[in-house]
Amino acid sequence: MKINFSNSSLKFLEKINEKDKERIRLKIKEMILEIETTGIIPFAKLNIKKLEGNWKGFFRMRSGKIRIIFNIDRIKDELNIYEIDFRGNI
Repeated sequence: MKINFSNSSLKFLEKINEKDKERIRLKIKEMILEIETTGIIPFAKLNIKKLEGNWKGFFRMRSGKIRIIFNIDRIKDELNIYEIDFRGNI
């Protein structure tokens, strides 16, 4: 599965410390592995929730105080990460 990051998510990753970066990397890898092996999104296991309103069709994954907003294009086999930021800023 290919991963696409938005410019704003890449800028956020540049600003945070290595510990937080590694934690985010591990969460994303774990989610991709679970999706590729089972074919479903591991909602409970990784604290993933569907978003509503303007973000309909997107999901939120929590990693400590950091939130990752993403969607999955199953046809193109891509994970699109639109936003990564602290809880109060998303």
